[in-house]
Amino acid sequence: MKLYRDEQNIPRVEAKPEFAVLAEFLEDDIQSDKVSAIELLNFLEKKKGERVGNAFCATFDDQNVTIECLFDDSKVQSYTRNIFFQAVEAWIVFIND
Repeated sequence: MKLYRDEQNIPRVEAKPEFAVLAEFLEDDIQSDKVSAIELLNFLEKKKGERVGNAFCATFDDQNVTIECLFDDSKVQSYTRNIFFQAVEAWIVFIND
């Protein structure tokens, strides 16, 4: 995934199709909110559960995180917990710059 800022200085993600939902999740649900992103990582450590945001629902089980768009049933993807954690962590560093 490529993290960048658009012409309005809004954080964006360019991603391959297999990471498209994760990219949209970062842009639409976390946005520039570092505190929210850190809370999400802390929640991830609980092992299981669900977080509903602005546009997506993230469901955590022992091995994976499934992200589902609340407005488009075709936008559902699962990622390993490690990939999800790394993506959110990279996003935190990026939006902090």
